[in-house]
Amino acid sequence: MPNPSILSQLCLALAAVVPKAAADSFYLRKTYDATNFFDEFAFNNTGTVTSQRDDNWSWVQYQNLENAAKKGLARVRDGQVYLGVDHTSQLSTSAAGRDSLRVVSRKTVKQGLLIANFTHLPNRVCGGWPAYWTLDEGQWPNAGEIDLYEGWNLNTNNKPAIHVGSPSIAGNCTVNPQDQTANAISTNCDNTFGNGYSQWLGQGCQSEETVNGIWASEAGGIQALVRTNDYIKIFTWPHHLASKNLAQNNISVSSWGKPSVHIKRAHCGINRAFQEQKILFTLPVCGNPPGTKQFWTELDGGSGVTCDKVTKEPTCESFVAKNPKAFENFYFQMKDLRWHEVRSPKVPTIPAPTNGSAPVNTLPRIPRAPLHIR
Repeated sequence: MPNPSILSQLCLALAAVVPKAAADSFYLRKTYDATNFFDEFAFNNTGTVTSQRDDNWSWVQYQNLENAAKKGLARVRDGQVYLGVDHTSQLSTSAAGRDSLRVVSRKTVKQGLLIANFTHLPNRVCGGWPAYWTLDEGQWPNAGEIDLYEGWNLNTNNKPAIHVGSPSIAGNCTVNPQDQTANAISTNCDNTFGNGYSQWLGQGCQSEETVNGIWASEAGGIQALVRTNDYIKIFTWPHHLASKNLAQNNISVSSWGKPSVHIKRAHCGINRAFQEQKILFTLPVCGNPPGTKQFWTELDGGSGVTCDKVTKEPTCESFVAKNPKAFENFYFQMKDLRWHEVRSPKVPTIPAPTNGSAPVNTLPRIPRAPLHIR
């Protein structure tokens, strides 16, 4: 007769292994592409502060889906999702702003793997501030913000950033530069922290992707956001360097190597600082920071020249108003956006012996986890 204690020990050993494997394995739950994107995402007229056109005073008029489609700002092009701005209208600086988009997913995501497959990314242009990010709709940034793709004006590299609430709300949350491939510009994710020399108020923990970046690429690129109880990771690849398993429905991230950005549970209370979030694509122009005097006339974003010198215009609004063609290539084009979830392992159990027989050895089963998209 088999020894019940041996079977119990075997199942306990399996149970110890399965959670780690499951934590790095993700299963496709939803694909957003040209067939459903415009149903699954809302086109908002304002930012989270509904009393103003944009949370950061950008010089824009965000369009709803009907108007965006009529004006060609949102459409299917070559079988893919196109999101752009008005690049034909000359404006007066007294106008309300250039027509643009703030696109927000109707459902939220939390723990899982999000893969964006871009075939074109917005070009570098003075006044531009493209972003692909996730955000909770509560009081900002108390439920966290993750900026995967962000930069402005003539920045030469993508500068992903993480923003969380104050320590009294989110706890301490920092990045260790040694854990990631992107250069850490600032390491404290607390949005209320600023010391006047290495980190400004509202900066959060910001990094700069200087190797194998995709910033402003006409060919696009791929970004993956991985979020678990133990970490938040951002991976960025040009298409030819992307992981070979991205097209699979079941994906393990264990072979992906060091991420571009890495938040560890050892340095951040992840489940306290980050709640369920929505996915955003935004294309603002001007505002704070890109249109401020400091960023227009003093800081060059690594390009070697400031926007006032390049454009011969004293302000961001004056350039954007007069030069619609400068924004012709200021658009996102995306093949798809794929959301994967973790399957939570179930600790195996040993059925009690019946009629003196040996216990049945049942293999551990990995059930489907409750959906985090809702």
